[in-house]
Amino acid sequence: MINLDYFKNKKVLIMGLGSHGGGVGVTKFFVKIGANVIVTDLKTEKELKKSLEKLKEYKIKYVLGRHKEEDFKNADIIIKNPAVPRDSYFLRIAKKNKIPIHTDVSLYFLLSPAFTIGITGTKGKSTTSNFIFNILKKKYNCFLVGVAGKSFLEVLPKLKQKSIVVAEISSWQLESLIYVKKSPQISVITNIDKDHLNTYKSLLDYQKAKFNIARWQKEDDFLFLNNNLKNLYKKFKKMWNIKSKVIFYKYSKYFEKELKKEGFKFFGKGAVENAKVSFLIGRKFGLEKKEILKILSKIKPLFGRLEPIEKFKKLWINDTCSTNPYSTINSILAFNKKIVLITGGTDKNLDFENLAKVIQKRVKLLILLKGSATEKLKKELKKLKIDEYFETDNLKEAMIFANQKSKPKDIILFSPAAASFELFKDEFDRGRKFKKYLTTDKYG
Repeated sequence: MINLDYFKNKKVLIMGLGSHGGGVGVTKFFVKIGANVIVTDLKTEKELKKSLEKLKEYKIKYVLGRHKEEDFKNADIIIKNPAVPRDSYFLRIAKKNKIPIHTDVSLYFLLSPAFTIGITGTKGKSTTSNFIFNILKKKYNCFLVGVAGKSFLEVLPKLKQKSIVVAEISSWQLESLIYVKKSPQISVITNIDKDHLNTYKSLLDYQKAKFNIARWQKEDDFLFLNNNLKNLYKKFKKMWNIKSKVIFYKYSKYFEKELKKEGFKFFGKGAVENAKVSFLIGRKFGLEKKEILKILSKIKPLFGRLEPIEKFKKLWINDTCSTNPYSTINSILAFNKKIVLITGGTDKNLDFENLAKVIQKRVKLLILLKGSATEKLKKELKKLKIDEYFETDNLKEAMIFANQKSKPKDIILFSPAAASFELFKDEFDRGRKFKKYLTTDKYG
């Protein structure tokens, strides 16, 4: 295992600072351990203002609004943002010059002495990570990474062999495990459905990225899989000779009743499935059944993930992190009555046929935010002869309309089923604005 002293005075090139905080954490980590850090990003200083503000006290060289070829020839190591394509022209230059390329995740797996529980999935990975962390932290020296922009590397100096790291890992981050050929000792896949097909060549490529979480597991490691992934598991087990022990889990009505008896605060079957796998892992680590159920009942929904806000005698739901139709369908079905839906945004090359069908059955008032995904959804709605909806390019206007046309005790679900780049910086900006408008404005 490489010692952190190895990086002292080394030229470390951070490719992609980003605006979510992950790049900031990686940069801080390398500055603090004595590396000579260069940060390069195609975004301008103005676009990266918030991230740069967090780094103002550190000595860092910046190349912004462009990349310079010589930086990719002269670095000792390159840490790329997971969103940077592996076939980037500049990374090809680095490979030609035999410069090692990593992400914060691959480097974490190379350097970490800790026991790692990795969680991925199209929907539910953040919630499941949060559940598992809260269950285990009572008894163990436990760390949570990958959620809300926390860098994997920030925790490295604090880790010991007995530490447990609960890690939410995206498909792009999982791709980088090929650099180190390592997987977590316990892996969880909550579900896999069509998503990010604007960046992946095919659904199979996306599925492969997700299953990297188990690809290099050993015989005494564990893989927890949602029951609906059985066939996909067989395919990848054969393709990659996955060695770990597999445990399938699924929704249970009895388990949901037990959770609700304790005061579980989450909506929908998906949340029950997430709680179920977290419960199973808690039991594996020796926690008692009652103790786990009590812990789960005290946890509140995370920001932007079916997050409830009571206002104007109605239940508003901030579900901004539902960035694909599959996720929004599940969110609509989480409620046992017809709802008001605010949806729409930027397309990721996904299909909206099933969402239109669910809207037809379960939505009583539809409000659309303009965008390329919205245009695709409108075509599917037209096939079903649905032409009654309100459309706007202004979220505040959408919310005012929703409030005016709804009744007390109605559920108003903001679940976009799409990315957000035409109207917002990202899904977090979108969700923050939704909450801000709710808490600072009076509608009528």
